[in-house]
Amino acid sequence: MVEYRDTGTFILRGLDEIQSLFDDHIVKTQAMRGSPFIKPFERRVREWEEKLLSMQETLDEWLKCQSVWLYLEPIFASEDIMRQMPTEAKRFTQVDRLWRKVMVATVAKPNVLLATAQEGLLASFQEANRLLELIQKGLNDYLEKKRLAFARLFFLSNDELLQILSETKDPMRVQPHLGKCFEGIGKLVFEENNVITGMYSAEGEKVMFGGETIQPSSMVEQWLVQVETCMFKSMARVMRESQIGRAHV
Repeated sequence: MVEYRDTGTFILRGLDEIQSLFDDHIVKTQAMRGSPFIKPFERRVREWEEKLLSMQETLDEWLKCQSVWLYLEPIFASEDIMRQMPTEAKRFTQVDRLWRKVMVATVAKPNVLLATAQEGLLASFQEANRLLELIQKGLNDYLEKKRLAFARLFFLSNDELLQILSETKDPMRVQPHLGKCFEGIGKLVFEENNVITGMYSAEGEKVMFGGETIQPSSMVEQWLVQVETCMFKSMARVMRESQIGRAHV
């Protein structure tokens, strides 16, 4: 059991030895059941085998839940994501509440036999994993909608897109990922109140939007469409101006 960052809860670590012991004991117990001398304590051996298999299954479901919880916890720590995905947020809150409750009890008694013997624990983790699958599906559908609204978001990974969507109040979070969405844009020109008035190339060339401004909203995919429109219009304007300049020369 180790503390996990500043979440106020714990996670499981270093279970290789425990899982190896499970496998070893299950093999030995099944070998004992095949012995011709098993009759006097056959019932005890069968009960022990059932308990070992139950503990192993519980631990597998526990670790499965932990791996997905670790991925989703920082995502749903964002108020923006919680607000934009209320159904998934409600489901994650339910799983998170179970996780914290189980971990508190396990920290109090960090013993495999006791921890896996908690009544209804296996069923609880199976239900939690079912909810986590629904949450992941909902999250993927949500990201797909964002990408369909602005196709250039397909160039970003799920994690990169979530970094942007988790802080929609801060449009500056888009800056590190602009190069993947727009091959020619290194960063945007932000004025007071986060108003966007132009763009820089990766080489530092500055092109203004010709008096047009963009006020970023919480819908990132919408104002990025405006950026794309201004980019095309500004580059067309700059090219026309360059041609006029050459003609005069």
